[in-house]
Amino acid sequence: GQVSDVPLIEANDNRVPAGNLVNDILELDLDVVWGDFRVENTNRPGIRLAAIAESGKPPSVPGPLIRIETGTIIRARIQNTLVDSTIHVFGFQNRPSDKIDTLTIKPGGSKTVQFEAGDPGTYLYRIQLGSKISNLRTGAEDQLSGAFIIDPEGGSPSDRIFVMNIFSMPIDTAIISTGFLEALTINGKSWPYTERQKPSVGDTVRWRIINTSSRNHPMHLHGFYYDVTSVGTLLKDDQYSPENHRTIVTEFMQRNSTMAMEWVASRPGNWLFHCHLSFHVSPEVRLAKLLEPSDHHSDQHMDGLVTGIEIQSGPSDLIERGDPGYMTLHAYEFPEDSLHQKRFALELEDGSLTETSVPGPVMVLRQYQPTYVTVKNHMSVATGVHWHGLELDSWADGVPGWSSSDGKTSPVIQPGEEFTYKLSLMRPGTFIYHSHLDDVHQLTGGLYGAIIILGEDEEYEPEMEELAIVVWSSPDPQSSADVEMNGKNGLADPPSREAIVGETYRIRVMNIAPAGSITTRMVRNEEPVLLNWVAKDGAEFPEHQKREIDVSPRMGVGEAADFEFTPVKPGTYDLLIGYGRTKWK
Repeated sequence: GQVSDVPLIEANDNRVPAGNLVNDILELDLDVVWGDFRVENTNRPGIRLAAIAESGKPPSVPGPLIRIETGTIIRARIQNTLVDSTIHVFGFQNRPSDKIDTLTIKPGGSKTVQFEAGDPGTYLYRIQLGSKISNLRTGAEDQLSGAFIIDPEGGSPSDRIFVMNIFSMPIDTAIISTGFLEALTINGKSWPYTERQKPSVGDTVRWRIINTSSRNHPMHLHGFYYDVTSVGTLLKDDQYSPENHRTIVTEFMQRNSTMAMEWVASRPGNWLFHCHLSFHVSPEVRLAKLLEPSDHHSDQHMDGLVTGIEIQSGPSDLIERGDPGYMTLHAYEFPEDSLHQKRFALELEDGSLTETSVPGPVMVLRQYQPTYVTVKNHMSVATGVHWHGLELDSWADGVPGWSSSDGKTSPVIQPGEEFTYKLSLMRPGTFIYHSHLDDVHQLTGGLYGAIIILGEDEEYEPEMEELAIVVWSSPDPQSSADVEMNGKNGLADPPSREAIVGETYRIRVMNIAPAGSITTRMVRNEEPVLLNWVAKDGAEFPEHQKREIDVSPRMGVGEAADFEFTPVKPGTYDLLIGYGRTKWK
């Protein structure tokens, strides 16, 4: 075969730090070079791009790991071997800092900088190509970045570091229909070639997640809650005290941000940790498919920013009480409907069947009651259902062909076939069910709905609640008219309801659109009205974490939040969620 004139870029698993410690100074020599990057394996298609190498070693994506203890002096030399591009280097400075120091290095040049590392935390560094510094990064440079970890004296507990990098460049749609040539990687690999994590039951798993890309990523863990222990940026890291750890299943990570997280592997099986933006895990972004479409396997329904977790066999933490419940979820197809080509209907134990609807029928379930849901596929296309946020057996988690435990696997549910999932209901809260196959088209087609889990002794009072699910009505939205709340455009046809002064209402908000983020707020006469934020992703906050807000933080795809609202004066209140509006009178 043809021999390349540039080195092969290696995937960096972030296990081995770069540099040499000499007389308490970390000597670090880095080169920016051209290389060939193969995001799957060396036999698969690749792309040529600029990458960072430790001098004398192959270049890597992500860039070499910088990891030292606090107080360490770093002496770094950065060489720009590119003959046609100036580089701008960010993050080689003391932390924390409010000001970014920039090293600008012309083609063929080099610079050396020396500084003390600074405070412990999870940070990043990055390099930008081009003759001018810009705040608008093109995305083509996101591979020129890496992890910068400062440990406390004596080191940190055992952990793993995962860095997300994206290479992206516009290309003629006659060559690639999406209009972009892209490589989306975690530690230099794209699913299904990302490294498998293999903890044992009972292990405490500690990860540092670093988004060095210029895009936002809502990072979702299947089957378990995780605690966010810190969040950071290029130069700062906000480390939470133990009582302020946030317990969630999805974290909206903004561009150039970091997160430290930990969770307990409390039951066996195959699980996923992935970005919940459909376009970042779609097989449409698979480089091998784009360059060799005939070689693409039709059973691979995910790609990109996904990593697999294989928890070894052992006991389970799941709890069951009472007699099991049974219901059937029917998936139907309406090809003539211009908005909702796919819909769910729910058949209960007494044989009653709801009308098909978008969103799908609300499933009201009871904590600890094992519930068996049979999904029957009446459509002409295959499907599979994921029970987003639920702690359950892996085989029932709903990732077709992957979710597996106890000798059983969640299948692709082919047309005319059915599969029964067992839902374990470990805590009261707000959850989501949705298709986990051909996500972009099946979610926008209408295959999603809400799950409300009641406490063991809790009564369901729908008149005291408001439920809102935000999604798109088109795989390629052109305006806010293509964004729906509860199956309708919330601007064109805002619903209304009545409320009573002094009564407290619960507002359950979910974002399951293919992409985008939303906020929630209440106003009266255009003036903000405080909401009490009480739960996230189905987990009720401890009392000291509940707080009044005039606008929620941005909620990414796969996030849910519960708010309480108590009107204190008569009048008309507007609940504003994403692009939608609900009037309370």
